[in-house]
Amino acid sequence: MTATSLVPAAPNGSETASRWSPLVEIGLFVAFVLALDALWGPGDRFAHLQPHPFWAIVLLMAVYYGTQEALLATAVSSVALLLGNLPSPSLDQNVHDYAVQALLTPLLWMLASLVLGELRMRHRQQQNETSERLTQAERRVALLSHAHKDLAAAKQRLETRLAGQLGTATGLFEAARKIETVEPGQVIAGVSDLVEVALHAKAFSLFLLEGDALVLTAARGWAPERRYAERYTGTAPLFQEVAGGQRVVSVATPAGEAVLQGHGLMAGPLVDPGSGKLIGMLKVEDMAFLDFNLSSLQTFKALCGWIAAAYANAEAYQANQIQDETTRLYAMKYLERQTAYVTELALRFGFDLTLLLFRVEVDDLTESQRRDVPAALGEVARKVMRRTDLVFSHDPPGRQFAVLLPGTPAENCAIVAGKLRERLIERCGHDVRCTTVVRALCRADDSALRRQLRAPSDDGASSAEMVSSRDRHLVAS
Repeated sequence: MTATSLVPAAPNGSETASRWSPLVEIGLFVAFVLALDALWGPGDRFAHLQPHPFWAIVLLMAVYYGTQEALLATAVSSVALLLGNLPSPSLDQNVHDYAVQALLTPLLWMLASLVLGELRMRHRQQQNETSERLTQAERRVALLSHAHKDLAAAKQRLETRLAGQLGTATGLFEAARKIETVEPGQVIAGVSDLVEVALHAKAFSLFLLEGDALVLTAARGWAPERRYAERYTGTAPLFQEVAGGQRVVSVATPAGEAVLQGHGLMAGPLVDPGSGKLIGMLKVEDMAFLDFNLSSLQTFKALCGWIAAAYANAEAYQANQIQDETTRLYAMKYLERQTAYVTELALRFGFDLTLLLFRVEVDDLTESQRRDVPAALGEVARKVMRRTDLVFSHDPPGRQFAVLLPGTPAENCAIVAGKLRERLIERCGHDVRCTTVVRALCRADDSALRRQLRAPSDDGASSAEMVSSRDRHLVAS
C-alpha cells in the first residue's frame, strides 16, 4: 500500500482524483492567502507576519499526506512568497545574512516538511503493517472458522452416519426377526422391511416361480407413472439369466444392463442353499446413487440367499404342519387323505358322509375386519362342530374351510351352515356374507347296498352275477 492510497478519495472514488487532490488543496489555499493579502492585507504577502499563513498548508500536507506532499507545499509557498517579493538588503548586510533573511522561512518549511512528513510516513508504514497483520489475522480467522464449520459438518455427518448405522443394525435385526417365521406369507411381508433397511432401496420387488414363469408376489416403492413387468416367462432375457443361469445381474456391467433392459438396477435368484431349488427372484428398481456400490451388491447377494433359506424353511414347516396357524384347524394337505379314509369307513359301516365348504366373502370388509376373519373362523368352527366332525383349512387360506360331517346327510348341511354363520356374525360383531358348497360323499343306502354286494352267498355263481350286476348299477348311478 502506497502513501497516496490513504488520501481521501474524490466523490467518484477514482485513484487519479486522489493523486491530484493535494495539488488542488495547495493551490486553493495559496490563492486564498494571496487574495486575502491583496484585498485586506499590507500587500507584502504577509512577509512580516509570524508565523506566516503558509505554515498551515505546509504542516497540513506533512501530517496528513507525508513528505512528498509537504515538500510540494513548501515549494509552492516559497515561490508564492518570494517571487517578485524579495526583501531589500541593507547597506551593512553581507550576502550570507541576506540569504538567511530571505530564505529562513522557506528553509524552516522544508525542515518541518522533512521531519513531520517522515514521521507521518513512518506512522503510515506502521499503520499499513498493522492493517496487513490485521488482514492476515482476519484471513486466518476466516480460514479457521471455515475449517471449524467443515469439521462441525463432518462431525455431524459422522454422527448421523453412526446413528444411521446403529438404526440400520437395529432395523436389520427387527427385519430379520420378521422373516425368521414359519409362515411363507409372513416371510414375504418381512422381506420388504429387510431389503429397505439393508440396502436403503427405494423401489424393489419379489417374484416367485410359478410353473415356467416368475410372477410378482410383493413390491414396494413403485411409482404410478412407472410400472415394471409383473411376469417374466422363459423367453425373457432376465428369466434366462437369473432363473436359468442362477446369476446375479446389475447395471454395473454392460452385460447386466443389457439383460435388465431398464427394469431395475440389480436382480438375483432366490435359491434354497440346502436343496438348490429355485424359489424366485429379488429385483431392486431404484436406490440412491451413493448407496449403489460394490458393498451393496455383495449385501444383495447375501440377502438373496438369506430370503431363499427363510422361505424354504417356512415352506418345509408348512408341508409338515398338522394345523394351520391362522385358524388353528387341520391343514388342507390332510383333507384328501382323511376324506378317502372316512369315505371308506362310511361305505363299510353304512353311514352318511357329507363334505361342506364354508367360505367367507371379504370383499365388503375393511382391512382390520379381514385380518380378524381367520381367527374367527377357527374359533367358531371349533365351538359349533361336533367332536366327530373333521374341520380343515382350505384355499383361499383364512377365508374358507372344509368340514367332513360323518352321519349327516346332505340335506341337513343347511342347518350346519346357518349355525356357523350365526356364530360368526356374533363373534365378529358385524354382518358377514358367506357361501357354502355341499358334496354328498356317501349315503347310508349306498353303503348298505355295498355291504350286500360284499356279503357271501350260498350260490357262488349267482352271487358273482349279483355283485357284477349291482356294481354296474352303482357306477351308473
